[in-house]
Amino acid sequence: MRNEIIGRKAAAGKSWLRGAAMSGVMLSLVGVPQGAAAATADTQFQQYIIGICGGTITPPPGVVWDTVKLAAMCQATGGGAGNGASMSVNLGTGNAGNRSALRNKVIRKSLDEEAEKPKKKKAASADGGGWGLLFAPQYGKSKRIETNLENGFNADLMGLGMGLDYRFSDRFVFGALVSHVKDEATFLNSAGKLDTKSNTLTLYGTWLPTDNFSVDGYLGYGQIKLDSQRKVIFNTINGTASGNTTGKQIMGGFSASYQRDLGRVNVSPFINLNSIKTTFDGYNETGTTLLELHFSERKSLSTTGSVGARASTAHGYRWGSLSPSVRVAAVHEYQNNAVPINTELVITPGAGFLVATDSPDRNYLSAGAGVAAGLNNGTQLFFNYEARVKDKFLTSWAVSGGVLMEF
Repeated sequence: MRNEIIGRKAAAGKSWLRGAAMSGVMLSLVGVPQGAAAATADTQFQQYIIGICGGTITPPPGVVWDTVKLAAMCQATGGGAGNGASMSVNLGTGNAGNRSALRNKVIRKSLDEEAEKPKKKKAASADGGGWGLLFAPQYGKSKRIETNLENGFNADLMGLGMGLDYRFSDRFVFGALVSHVKDEATFLNSAGKLDTKSNTLTLYGTWLPTDNFSVDGYLGYGQIKLDSQRKVIFNTINGTASGNTTGKQIMGGFSASYQRDLGRVNVSPFINLNSIKTTFDGYNETGTTLLELHFSERKSLSTTGSVGARASTAHGYRWGSLSPSVRVAAVHEYQNNAVPINTELVITPGAGFLVATDSPDRNYLSAGAGVAAGLNNGTQLFFNYEARVKDKFLTSWAVSGGVLMEF
């Protein structure tokens, strides 16, 4: 949460504090896994089939394989030596949670905009008190390039969030937010597709120890549903394997910012720390290719820190105020290491293999711009654009808008 613009003098009124409190909590989290296997994993899978059909990979003690299906699979694949292997073996299971970084910021930045309301010609109440209601839709796109380990994808994001908080005073706000997000990813090279849905509940708060300094924190929990279709091409086999599973995310973070007026421009440097733990349950694919896979439970942990600054101006009108702003931040990923995917054929349980994945780009930039309108009746409207750039694997952008009402 980055309330870079918090700390407006008392004349700014109460609404900027509420907007600042909500500005980091529109967490629309859903860990969209990062890719379908490219050339290296396809070759690895082919060697795995050769081992099974050639007898060098055998069932573990106490496990019995279906010899009829095994023989049919080995015949259809040419014993693993057939041509045209294209398995996409880590579709829906690679590096979960990397794309969450975008979702965490989509509306977070938007509410930074509405929080930067121009000063009103009225005194602020010292004792505060009052409710705030947020309604905010969002839309975004992302693209991942293909590598030797993972195929690329193009994805579309749609989400909606609603939040409710209470302003206990002009220096403290606490509230909750619920969000629903749907992400549809189509993988390159006709490798398949992945549809992910998530529902998230987030608690958040903002505290202003001084007029120019703010501290924010949030803690959230989300549930995920994942549906995948993986294209399977191996010798005479040409079909689709389908899978579905569920997962969860636990996230938390804090930010601190300091704001200062430089003439007509308000400048706010900030620091942020965010952490997301994602878990997907293990599952079996279904289909008729005989090459359906079992994926074991998968966990990932992403912790990012960022340092940046925001600049904004305020313009007053008879109907209210208008505040455009721009911002940029350097982001560093501390964790989210590449973890091999543990998988096996459904028809040969107990004989698995590991698929390597890419490590994320440790350093990238987050940039954005937006505009917010504060009406005289206390309602605030906002529109925001946010982009992830200078990442060697992933590029993404998102827009969000909405309304914040006090009552």
